[in-house]
Amino acid sequence: MARTLVTLRTHDGREVAYPRPSGKAKFTPQTGAGISWAKWSWNPVTGCLHGCDYCYARAIATRFPNAFPAGFTPLFHEERLAAPVNTSVPARHQGDPAWQRVFVCSMADLYGRWVPDEWITAVHEAMAGAPWWQYILLTKFPARYVGLDLPPTAWVGTSVDEQKRVRIAEDAFRHLDGGAVKWLSLEPLREPLEFTDLSVFDWVVIGAQTGTRQPDGAVPAFAPPLEWVARIVAQARKAGCKVHLKPNLVNGRPGMTLPDEYPTAR
Repeated sequence: MARTLVTLRTHDGREVAYPRPSGKAKFTPQTGAGISWAKWSWNPVTGCLHGCDYCYARAIATRFPNAFPAGFTPLFHEERLAAPVNTSVPARHQGDPAWQRVFVCSMADLYGRWVPDEWITAVHEAMAGAPWWQYILLTKFPARYVGLDLPPTAWVGTSVDEQKRVRIAEDAFRHLDGGAVKWLSLEPLREPLEFTDLSVFDWVVIGAQTGTRQPDGAVPAFAPPLEWVARIVAQARKAGCKVHLKPNLVNGRPGMTLPDEYPTAR
């Protein structure tokens, strides 16, 4: 039997047919080795226009066209908004903080400048209706956070991969109100970075670039020199930030113990 279709819309108003889910919307459990500290993902928005050549999300969307009928064009999945109230932590994982954390829009940038305000409002309202979850937010356009009514349990993050994003991140987070944790993702770390003030962040995560197969060919993995990492870790320590280094920085070399710290919510 053919599945019933729903009509979704892209950021520029184009209609896209999508199979109606057969059950209640729920978070997706993360079974891979991606983010060990958040065991769920939730994608009420998919797609992105930043155009990063290494983007893992675009690579996934390209591999599974049936699940991404608009490709990597930003698309609003309003049928997924009820997931926070429909999902429960499995009994065997009760008490594990990682199972209370949800990576929001792992396949998109919810705060990209092309995202309609009403999409963000709808997602924030869904988060506010289920405040028992810790929502992991991440964007390359942190200025969009400023002035928003951010969920009080959100871990509000920004991604910096190149020096040109440093000032943008620091300026935005100096004016940021709300959220439980302010964090900085330096993954992939593609060049040596110089910060003027890491004290505006509670937590710094650093990682390497994993290899992906993009629509126009393969993009190789890249692990930054350890001196780039050490310089940032030293500055983070001085600023009082917790630090988490991804295992992909050392490619599994034995004998390497990496900082694996987590912030305390405000």
